[in-house]
Amino acid sequence: MSFDNLSRIKTKKLNLGLLILFTFLALVFSFFVPGLGLLGIALLPIPTVLLVIMGRIRDGIICAMVACLVILALNYILAPVAIILIISVAFIYRSAVENKKTYWQVIGTVFFAFFVAIILYIILFSAFYRVNFFSETLAGYNEYIDGLMDDSFIEAYSSLMMFDRSQMSEIIAQTQSMLKFIPRILPGILVVSFGIISGLNYAFSVRIFKRYQIEIKPLVPFIKWDLPWHYVWGVIVGLVLVLVPEMGSTADGGRLTINTAIDIVGYNLIIIFGFLYLVLGISVLFGIFARLKVGIVWKILIFASLWFFFAFALIVFPLMGLIDIWVNFRRLKRK
Repeated sequence: MSFDNLSRIKTKKLNLGLLILFTFLALVFSFFVPGLGLLGIALLPIPTVLLVIMGRIRDGIICAMVACLVILALNYILAPVAIILIISVAFIYRSAVENKKTYWQVIGTVFFAFFVAIILYIILFSAFYRVNFFSETLAGYNEYIDGLMDDSFIEAYSSLMMFDRSQMSEIIAQTQSMLKFIPRILPGILVVSFGIISGLNYAFSVRIFKRYQIEIKPLVPFIKWDLPWHYVWGVIVGLVLVLVPEMGSTADGGRLTINTAIDIVGYNLIIIFGFLYLVLGISVLFGIFARLKVGIVWKILIFASLWFFFAFALIVFPLMGLIDIWVNFRRLKRK
């Protein structure tokens, strides 16, 4: 293992107290800022990463442990798992700097570390409470969903909107149906979430590392992002599994177990590969902007318009990404 890259790092003095505060704020941000929690999780390991790369391993461990103490008040199983995850990510980056690993190798390893952390949490939770994590969590979730109509917040909202009981019951029934579907697509949601976190974490790390002359391979410019053509099979297989006719096999009180399993796999494949082509479609649009030299004002107007037609954009962008495989809007050099 070569340490030449580590020896060339510009050793600016890092204030441990400020890095602990940064980690703590990222943690609070990830828990308490709706919709932007993934951003906080992506920033969370960076202070410890800096300390470990610069050889201050003990300080890096202290930074992770002290900042995560706040989690003990919420969940004392999550706290050690978070500490292990942060320190693991730090050593992943140290190895990447030492061995000049590619960005895909680093992002993939960080992505894997998050999945291992989830598995570790499930094992510790099940062992400590002596319960089946999945059945207990699902039972609690379904119990909450079934009781939505009696929730005080929902009742207050209903009175403000001046809905009558029948209208509110219909809305709640539709909401319950959608919420009960979420556990089936949770694997796909986790894959997409961990992918976003790993990618953002790497992008932030590259920018911060430059200040300390830490050499790590930068990401390809966004307008040049691309996918191999065979990834389209993920979307095709997902659509086929969702649209496949019922196989007629029933069990367990009439539930279609075979079809349910097929649907779950299909929907999760659509979510994972649909997200990839969604990002690719946005990259295609930025590439078109660059080729046509579209001004910033027009870009803002176009994206503002797409925001108002969000559901439409969720269809258009993946389609643009898929069509780009054959049309090559950005004139990329492909093998």
